[in-house]
Amino acid sequence: MNYKKKTLLLIIIATLIRCITAYCIELGNDEVYYRMYAQYLQWNYFDHPPIVGWLIRFTTANLYFDNELFIRSGAIISAAITTWFIFLSGSKLNNAYTGFLAALIYTATLYGSIIAGTFILPDSPQMVCWAAGIYLLISITKYNRINRTQKRKLLLFGVVAGIGLLCKIHTVFLWLGLLLYIIQYNRKWLKEPALYLSGFISLLLFFPVIKWNINHHFVTYLYHSNRVNITNGGIDIGSFLTFTGGQVFYSNPIIFFFLIVSTVAAFKNNLPLSTSHKRLLLYCSLPLIIIATGISLFKNVLPHWTGPAYYGLVLLTACYFSRRKITTGFEKRFLPKPLLAAFGFQLLVIVAGVILINFMPGSLGNKKDKLKFGEGDFTLDMYGWKSFKNDFERLVKADLQSGSMKTDALIISNKWFPASHIDYYVAMPVQKDFIAMGDTNEIHQYAWINNERTKMKPGDDAYCIVPSNNYIDAAALYSGFFKTVIPPQIIEQKRSGKTCRYFYIWRMKSYILKPNPGLQ
Repeated sequence: MNYKKKTLLLIIIATLIRCITAYCIELGNDEVYYRMYAQYLQWNYFDHPPIVGWLIRFTTANLYFDNELFIRSGAIISAAITTWFIFLSGSKLNNAYTGFLAALIYTATLYGSIIAGTFILPDSPQMVCWAAGIYLLISITKYNRINRTQKRKLLLFGVVAGIGLLCKIHTVFLWLGLLLYIIQYNRKWLKEPALYLSGFISLLLFFPVIKWNINHHFVTYLYHSNRVNITNGGIDIGSFLTFTGGQVFYSNPIIFFFLIVSTVAAFKNNLPLSTSHKRLLLYCSLPLIIIATGISLFKNVLPHWTGPAYYGLVLLTACYFSRRKITTGFEKRFLPKPLLAAFGFQLLVIVAGVILINFMPGSLGNKKDKLKFGEGDFTLDMYGWKSFKNDFERLVKADLQSGSMKTDALIISNKWFPASHIDYYVAMPVQKDFIAMGDTNEIHQYAWINNERTKMKPGDDAYCIVPSNNYIDAAALYSGFFKTVIPPQIIEQKRSGKTCRYFYIWRMKSYILKPNPGLQ
């Protein structure tokens, strides 16, 4: 079997595993929130550019197949395409064996296979554009001068990068990598009109996002700039260690070690690839990693932000293993032992994760008092929402029979999470209107979604659902907006026979319409 067929077989096997994983667990906080993007398509959203919402809308057939597997299928398809592109890139850098190794290494990373490859995030479609962009740049930087073919590929890169920017703003680092390479090693390209036309194409494709932000006072960038503002507060070693540990874990600890070794080997010119390609991959990888790591010394940074940056290092690592083939003769084995170990670790994480989420008795949370029981347990983001829907439905039926709540009572929440879970897993199935009531920085895209929903009218009743792992005192928050707030009914939720969290359900009667700058 040749390496192209082996790569296709790898993609098929990995896709099946991802589909099973996607089917077995409920949507996480971010995923269910992006599902709400798909319900109300826009050119930009409070948190991100639009493509993740469009992709969900497409893979669910206009939300007809509205379940976890189809919602996540965009990520699964994107991972398959990305894996094929990395095979093509590795083949172009060195040979088909290198391409196959690159596909194996990328598939063995938790970021490539799970974070962006199974869970539906903006990273998922972005990785397709990132991979396609790197493939085009490898083709372009193979030559010192740009001929007609290279010009076409450069213009196509502008298209790919522009679409990538519509997935996630981090794609700008592809352009930064190319420009750093040109300025440092091939300034003649600065005289090429095709370079500027390519940049214009990217900017033109991204313009709807810019226009949306102009119309909304740059709310997206003000929000994200506050997240990475390092001028407030001092050095936070805890944040740095958490971010660094997250990168190691997301890359797969075994793979991460070889990413470092291969990067060092690249600086020493000990890899079987051209100098121009080595420089390009380093410039498209290291700036994002260095900048994010620097920010993590002062602010909390999510480890997956740097996920795309490791793509170039994966290609360098494939070249490193390809070189070892010559020196150690391990091509006679099925796979290099480090990659076998990496896949073993990944399979362990997947199986353990599914079991932990669905069957671990009780909670991993660090708070055991009833009000905040389960706080800090990340598994609860993906567990128990379907079963809680049944509990809530019984409570609503009892309220209707007793006449204690109106038939058209809404459901409200104060923050984008758990609002999205409550909206998707509870309000929609029981056919209750849902709105988020809170500051825009708390409810995020719901500040716009609310405009598409039924408005609360004076005299309306509402339920406020609060899980203990995200507890707030709803009575204190909303009492001034309702004539009566009844003390909450508490529903205990168990996992494998042990309590994992509580749901607090406030009944709020007779809404009072009055202005409040803190609530929407």
